[in-house]
Amino acid sequence: MSGMNSDYFDSEIFKVLGEEARIDILNILGKQELNVSEIADKVKISRPTVSHHMQILKRAGVVFSRREGKEIYYSVNMTAFTSLARVILGFVNTGKF
Repeated sequence: MSGMNSDYFDSEIFKVLGEEARIDILNILGKQELNVSEIADKVKISRPTVSHHMQILKRAGVVFSRREGKEIYYSVNMTAFTSLARVILGFVNTGKF
């Protein structure tokens, strides 16, 4: 994330969070690290659709991924949400992003 324009980063997170399926995925990943098949089973959407959402979440810096054999496991990047919380609290305190 370092070196990335913070205005772009924050607006990208807002865009990513605008999709209900991604919120569902993040709610599941907030509790445990999972692969695409495990996520698809829990959110009841197809594996290809989950893979698509995971790519978007990863590009936005909202999730981390790690490879184990043929599987890729995903977890939430809590630092991204801490940063977002700071931006929102800053807005609440100052009225400006």
